[in-house]
Amino acid sequence: MTEENSPAIQITTPTRTFRGHEYTVFGVAVFPDRQRMVTASFDHTLRLWDLEYGVELKKMEGHRNEVRALAVSRDGQWIASGDYGGTLIAWNRDGEPLTQPIKVHSNWITSLDFSPDSTFLASGSFDATTIIWNTQTLQAQGYYGNATNCVRYMPFGQYLATWQAQGNPINCGVGIYCVRYSPSGEYLAIATLTNIQIWNSGTRECIVVFQGHSAFNYNGSCNASLLWTPDGKQLVSSGTDLDPTIRIWDLTYTRICGSLSTWIMQVGEPYKCHTRLISMIALSPTGTLLASASYDHQVYIWRLSDRRIISIFKHTSNVCCVTFSADGRHILSGGFDNVISKWAVPVLEDVLKDQPSDGVSPEDSPKEQVADDAQQSDCEILTIDTTARNACITGDLSTADRLFTQEINADGNDHNSCANRSFVMARKADWDRALDDALKSISIRPSLIGCISKGIALCGKRQFQNAMKAFDLGFMFVDTNVKKTHLLLLIKAIALFNADEHEEAILRVQDLAATCPNVDDLACQIVEAYLHVQLGLNVLDDTDGMRHSEAADHFTSAVNTIRFSSMSAIHSKYDVFVVVCSLQSIRKSFFTPHCACLVIRVGPHVLVANCAPKLVPCAPSGR
Repeated sequence: MTEENSPAIQITTPTRTFRGHEYTVFGVAVFPDRQRMVTASFDHTLRLWDLEYGVELKKMEGHRNEVRALAVSRDGQWIASGDYGGTLIAWNRDGEPLTQPIKVHSNWITSLDFSPDSTFLASGSFDATTIIWNTQTLQAQGYYGNATNCVRYMPFGQYLATWQAQGNPINCGVGIYCVRYSPSGEYLAIATLTNIQIWNSGTRECIVVFQGHSAFNYNGSCNASLLWTPDGKQLVSSGTDLDPTIRIWDLTYTRICGSLSTWIMQVGEPYKCHTRLISMIALSPTGTLLASASYDHQVYIWRLSDRRIISIFKHTSNVCCVTFSADGRHILSGGFDNVISKWAVPVLEDVLKDQPSDGVSPEDSPKEQVADDAQQSDCEILTIDTTARNACITGDLSTADRLFTQEINADGNDHNSCANRSFVMARKADWDRALDDALKSISIRPSLIGCISKGIALCGKRQFQNAMKAFDLGFMFVDTNVKKTHLLLLIKAIALFNADEHEEAILRVQDLAATCPNVDDLACQIVEAYLHVQLGLNVLDDTDGMRHSEAADHFTSAVNTIRFSSMSAIHSKYDVFVVVCSLQSIRKSFFTPHCACLVIRVGPHVLVANCAPKLVPCAPSGR
């Protein structure tokens, strides 16, 4: 697959940059809580960041040399960093050091990786060795150098700890670039200058050695980066300048006469497009997309199944590191420009379509990725698991409640889950619990989503003045994002409508659509159409269906307001209103089995026919 025949979206402007490092950024890792990331730099520091607001939370100091290696444990409790002096530091999740800087390698630490259960850490170095650490005791497993007793002294004369010797150290014989645990934790893949080695991480037995990228260039191509596919059956590798490709290796394990034998075979053609060293590769959480960062100033997103290039993100200098966000909707990359750039992964179905015919290039109008099967609003205000989101959208509130409660019990500081459960309580009309969860969310961390949940809960308790204050405070957290500002104004209008300020609510939506630059027209149309439908249903309900003409006017206004371009586009924008504001489907509002009216336009006349003795309006729960 070449760049010329791939309809890849090329993007030069990231959605956000994180600035603070003073020199090359060589490492980036995200936490499973989706809220934070940590970066490592040649300026001798690590930085802890808030992903939502782009704020630097902590400058982590302790290294005396350039920091080259970085890892976050799978459970989010540990951070590990290694530098050019062979020094390792372990940190807790808040960026506080758990150990003094310890010189554990005689050359620079090139790579770190935690085991899937977070109980072990592997450190690989250019001194040709890998050490495995027990994160539960902060003691090394195995030994380093020629020490043989249980109290270990480093060759550099520094007392480290009481170590438990367990077999031989992993000595690869040549400098190491990358170490990666298999998904089961049983194997450890190690990329070196001349080959790729796979070891049993428990027994320290070398299972197989093969040349990898070195086999494709006799002038000395090296193996730069590794990752495992989620099933653990394939290994993906990247090469340096003399073979700047990505190759997939099929690993087959068999037992012959009681001994484990491994067969290695390259799968298909290599990924070709980069022109320089591919410094790092990363896999999306679903295992379907592959990101590659290169010294050719570009990051590629590939579809793993057919090697199709999905998008190309262009940096201004060498790119050293890349990773996917925890939800897979963004990638984060950094390098010689001293910043971390956040990029939105395009919607796959849009990339595969023909190029737009209106002269607008994909680069001018990139779209957010729809991660997995979940739909995402253009404006991100929700941090929510796919299963819980779908439960909210389909109205399975008991499941949504259970999922959010589990998240809160697992992490008492999860302000997003508290706000999300508040929305569920509001849809159940349990306004006291809704307000309690909203206040808890804000007490943990003031945020836009917390202010919205508080405003909605206060509306439900008929405290409208306080509700408006809560919404107004939300504007402090829109972060100059116009889409978030518009979305908050629409949510505020819906809250006014629910407070029986019907005309004022509709006027606000209309004014927003008419006067604000770059407004999301479709979102405004959706909300205004819904409000008109609700007015029509309320008229019929309040008058037992006698004021047909007035109801028909509202229904006609709804029909005239929204211009349906595609149902998928409508649902992608509408989901956020369903989850946050409990708006029911517009289609259901018109065609629900409870709806007793049929609106028919004949020329200038509108006819309304009763189809049932009683109309039950599809109003938001609790109204």
